[in-house]
Amino acid sequence: MENEQKTLKESISTTEEYISTASVKKENLQQFIDKAKRVTRLKELTPEIVHEFIEKIVVSKPNYIDGVRHQNIDIYYKGVGIIKFFSPEEMETLYQKHINSKRPKEKNGIA
Repeated sequence: MENEQKTLKESISTTEEYISTASVKKENLQQFIDKAKRVTRLKELTPEIVHEFIEKIVVSKPNYIDGVRHQNIDIYYKGVGIIKFFSPEEMETLYQKHINSKRPKEKNGIA
């Protein structure tokens, strides 16, 4: 019983730290959403808007694959970090999965 109590006491600090981190992430995400709501219909990308939303942009060294230049660009957004965007191939795969999940399931071999 004492060992269990000791283990539980040790896990309290870890759990409190996790909750604190989650709360900060939630606040940052809410701030980002509030900023996005202010500029929903942009006609141009101004330096002020870039500074409002983007923390940093990391441009990687170009790679050449089969003679074609490929270069990664990571955009870190303020408050939410990096957001992964899908390649066209990944988008097509996800779209096909979505379409297939919407089709009615076959019953007794009849579609």
